[in-house]
Amino acid sequence: MRSAVRLRWLGLLAMVSAGLGVTVASLMPSLIGQQTAGLLPIQPLSVVPEPSLPPPRDEIAVFQPDQSVEVVRENGVESTIAYSSVVLDPRWIDLHYFAGWSRELEANDDLDALLFFTGPTFEKGHPDTPLGMVLHGDLKLSDGLIRAGNRAAAAGRAYLAVRHDGSLTSGFGPFTPEADANYRLFIGGLHAFLHPADPKPPTYKGVYGPMAMADVRILYGVRSDGRLEVVETADGVLFPDLHLFVQALGFEAALLPDHASKSRLIVPGQRHWSDEQAVWVSGGKPSITALPFMLRVVPRGGA
Repeated sequence: MRSAVRLRWLGLLAMVSAGLGVTVASLMPSLIGQQTAGLLPIQPLSVVPEPSLPPPRDEIAVFQPDQSVEVVRENGVESTIAYSSVVLDPRWIDLHYFAGWSRELEANDDLDALLFFTGPTFEKGHPDTPLGMVLHGDLKLSDGLIRAGNRAAAAGRAYLAVRHDGSLTSGFGPFTPEADANYRLFIGGLHAFLHPADPKPPTYKGVYGPMAMADVRILYGVRSDGRLEVVETADGVLFPDLHLFVQALGFEAALLPDHASKSRLIVPGQRHWSDEQAVWVSGGKPSITALPFMLRVVPRGGA
């Protein structure tokens, strides 16, 4: 008796299950169609990497004091060129216009800065300008654009620039709308001492004529590893020796902003400007060392 009842219940359950299965199966196409119609097409995720964190300060700017390079002149005479430099990662630096005459002692104590160095040449005798001088090169810096007052000089010289991706480049001429679109930083008014564009364009006039004096030299060197090396040589360096020097260091390009008494390489807390330094770079005549501005280097996004 119990077996018969059990069989009847199992048969009823099977019939109900089958009916539900048919009903659900008949509804599935419409349910699936409704869900699909309400969804946007699936797009692959656009993976945006997190911004890279800046490296430590001592990796952004590597100070190399008291270095030297041995060079051999054409006559076979060996010469030692002493220098100090700072190697900069252009991806992680900002440049500021540090304006004002004789502010070197302030720069010594500015521990927020990585470095101060000489910018392009200038000319005095312009009383209507804030500092009584005009620049020979355009500057696009992190704190603004400063136009050269001498447009002929800006047009006839070279520049060093940092692209938006942090890579270095150099070229010739003034700051243009195209340069504004391409470059985050721009230093114009330079002497193309060693440049991959050879011969130089006919528009290039340069800063110096034949140089026979032995002097201190400030030099911007574009390194093969993509970094910028700002160099101050010892006194007594002739231009032929300077050519041997940049070849020995393997620079891909080298540009001169100024030289001799206008040389500045100040590393706050490590390499200071002093009266003795002024006497040294000026050849004993510190009255000619006055400088109306320097370029201030800080970590990118810094004060």
